[in-house]
Amino acid sequence: MKFQMKTNPLIICSVLMLGVSTSLFAQDKKEGNIQNDDIILEKERKIVLQPQISRNFEPLTEIENTQKGRKMKYEFFDRKWDATNNTLLTTSVIGPREGDELVSSFGPKFKNLVKIGAGNYGHTLLNGHFGFTPKENQFQGVYINHDANRRGPVSMGNSSRNENEAKVYSKTFTGNYFLDGQISFKRTENNYYGRPETAFASVPFIKDLEIAYNKFNYSGSISNSKKDVKWDYIATSGLTYLTNNYTSKEWIWDSKLQGILRVTDNFSAYLTGEMNMSENTFAFVNNRRELYRVKPTFLYKNNRLAVTGGLNIVNEKDANISLNKTRLFPLLKVDFKPTDFLHVFAGLGGETYFNSYNQYTSENNWLDPRLAPSLQNTTQTSNIYGGIKGSNERNLDFELKFGYSEYNNLAMFLNSTSDPSHFEMIYANTKVEKSAKVFNMSGQVNYQTFDKVLSILKYDFNTYQDIVYDQADLSTINKPIHRPMMSLSFTNSITFKDKIIVSPDLFYISGLYSFEKSLTPKAEPLDDIIDLNLKVNYLITKKFNISVSANNLLGKNYQRYLNYTSQGLNYTVGVAYSF
Repeated sequence: MKFQMKTNPLIICSVLMLGVSTSLFAQDKKEGNIQNDDIILEKERKIVLQPQISRNFEPLTEIENTQKGRKMKYEFFDRKWDATNNTLLTTSVIGPREGDELVSSFGPKFKNLVKIGAGNYGHTLLNGHFGFTPKENQFQGVYINHDANRRGPVSMGNSSRNENEAKVYSKTFTGNYFLDGQISFKRTENNYYGRPETAFASVPFIKDLEIAYNKFNYSGSISNSKKDVKWDYIATSGLTYLTNNYTSKEWIWDSKLQGILRVTDNFSAYLTGEMNMSENTFAFVNNRRELYRVKPTFLYKNNRLAVTGGLNIVNEKDANISLNKTRLFPLLKVDFKPTDFLHVFAGLGGETYFNSYNQYTSENNWLDPRLAPSLQNTTQTSNIYGGIKGSNERNLDFELKFGYSEYNNLAMFLNSTSDPSHFEMIYANTKVEKSAKVFNMSGQVNYQTFDKVLSILKYDFNTYQDIVYDQADLSTINKPIHRPMMSLSFTNSITFKDKIIVSPDLFYISGLYSFEKSLTPKAEPLDDIIDLNLKVNYLITKKFNISVSANNLLGKNYQRYLNYTSQGLNYTVGVAYSF
């Protein structure tokens, strides 16, 4: 069967393409408390936490700093078992490094920004964001990013990397709805350099080491812009098409509809519908995979208590293994507010996570380029959790959460037997009667002192029990491979005299295990990762600033994945101009 892309997904996606972000008009909405609900559609005040030092470009809701005219950004999210929530360090070999977020330090007055930079390891950086407002209710923009190293930590140019991205987006606001759409293309190039220095002599051309991915993304959303309505909604849809420089291909069409019906002031009905369809081609063999999710829930709340209950109904299909299975997970959450600034919550549930080639390559660049990866969904058969969260509504927000979950099909990256510089996918606890037990403790504390200091501490700790692999040569292994047991990040932004912004960051990962079949019959621990970074930004004028950033200040050549050492101390000097 030949690989072909259906036209229907494109037609449906195009309906949802153009539009506007709620972030441009968030000030027109009512405000509310920190929430962990999957659907957050109520026009209440909610604290959205995203540090300004974030390295991802997305227009996000901004909280006005009324004293100095700058804005701080925040992010607060639930922990889920997927790649996007793993700690990705800023140095290039740890994970794909995104371009710096291009937002002027002085808010939305300057819509355009150009930044250039250079550093050691032959680092070159070029970011650009160009936006304009053709009409009062529209905003459109273009984003470009180039981020590359001509040299790397091993064998100079043999461990180089290159990343280029272009994005076009449009946002429109009317009295009835928001429209938000974007088209982007991203190419990443890396080398399989996870080998001894002497092994490079047997590679005739550097192209023989290269692995490149091309990703095209097309997405859009439409949502209600009216407040105080009984029926509220947001619908999103997107298409991602990924290829590598060999023969592997994958397209994913995902759509989601979230709706809420307010029956009374205290009682609401929620409905979430989600669809994931994909088709992949590995070694010239096609496969179709699908996942559908329907989640009806009901919420009762008063001044002190909120109770949410419902069902999570998930159907997954896989043509190659003739899978067509439906699971039902009960959902229950109780949130009690003993004081105006404190919440105590507890709940239970379950989930099936859609795993894809796009997700795996985003987490690990060095998958075997010729081997068809095993694509299976991860099932959280049960999840019991509880914790506390709160805010003083001024400068402090926090959450502490404990959880116990059981999983099947936990995805792990394992070094290939034929070539240890390549990775393949394996799964733990594939049999339903042998679930992996995971105990989790996670938390986040956010502190802001006027307009001077912003600090964000995130912590995630996991213990794993009953890890079982079906493969005979892994029967002695009871550890998660390349999955950290503890991740910690401490990010800061400190402003001096409204001119100098100092951003020290600390990332810590421990409890990593590797396994290489040809070396040892047991899992071997990897060294803990401590990555200390510092960025200094000097605002010469409101339009012009210069920055110096240094990563891995301790100069440790740690390994996030076995055989792939990181860059040592690396720095970049950059200049930026806003207009």
